[in-house]
Amino acid sequence: MSVLKRLTVLKEDADKEPLPQRKYFHIGQPEVLDDVGECIPMISWVDDNLSRFVVSDGPSSAWGKTMPRATLFPLPNRAVKVEDGLFLISGVGHDHALPHPSGKGQIHFVHLGAPGKLWDRGLVKIYVYRLDGVQFKNLIEKKR
Repeated sequence: MSVLKRLTVLKEDADKEPLPQRKYFHIGQPEVLDDVGECIPMISWVDDNLSRFVVSDGPSSAWGKTMPRATLFPLPNRAVKVEDGLFLISGVGHDHALPHPSGKGQIHFVHLGAPGKLWDRGLVKIYVYRLDGVQFKNLIEKKR
């Protein structure tokens, strides 16, 4: 299973990262795996819900602008724990999780639903933003 092999290599790399540098996820290099297609492997450093995060191929300052156009992907409502594996798969499919064969944690497969490959254009960046909060109010429409 190439997914498990890739996650093991990523975990070994993540263990070398100093604790102060860890933020939300340890992000690996994009690759095409036979099992899942184009994906980015990640390891979670947080106990949280993925719905509090969005992934983009551009900084938030580019959101909503025409050039350069950033693509924004909200993540699904799925709980993750520290050291869970996560594969962001660019294609369409059904999100699911499997127990990690080591018995600790899970491996999550999240499909972004992009029409094509996202990270095959050479040097690109991936941005992971945490949505820390929202405030809203219901407004009553004025009658004319």
